[in-house]
Amino acid sequence: MNLESLRNSIQDCIANLLYLAEINCWNTISPNLLFILSDFNEFEGTNSFEMTWSRNRVNNSKTGFTLDKALEILHKEINDLYDVNLYIFRTSKKETIVEIQYYRTSNFDADYFALVKDNPPMFHSKISLPPYAPKGGKFDINWESGGGIDHLWKSLLQRYG
Repeated sequence: MNLESLRNSIQDCIANLLYLAEINCWNTISPNLLFILSDFNEFEGTNSFEMTWSRNRVNNSKTGFTLDKALEILHKEINDLYDVNLYIFRTSKKETIVEIQYYRTSNFDADYFALVKDNPPMFHSKISLPPYAPKGGKFDINWESGGGIDHLWKSLLQRYG
């Protein structure tokens, strides 16, 4: 996969991600996009709560890149990419930080690696739903990265209400 086809795949995912946010979240998404890159294996945890906490801790320490810089870094790893997922890590009126999380082909055991080593990477846009998300209702896109008082209140209601 060359740099231009990688760019097209990522730009398609960005458009899909922004659409998902628009239809599912009440936040205004800033068009000023910065990107952070995450290797799936850099997060630690045995359950989703621990993984989310680890992901937030690690990602909060990262500096955002322009799309061109993120693509340059990602393209160097293109031959080892199995799955690439885009998430909105955090948004504000000023900027939106998009996480490009990838899973490496080399992380698989030898048998599965032999099956998938020549496959091109898959690309996805994803939004994590909070456990209290109303069916068909909108929620705060920032719920995983802090979410503020609205997230705290709804989490308590869901747990104890």
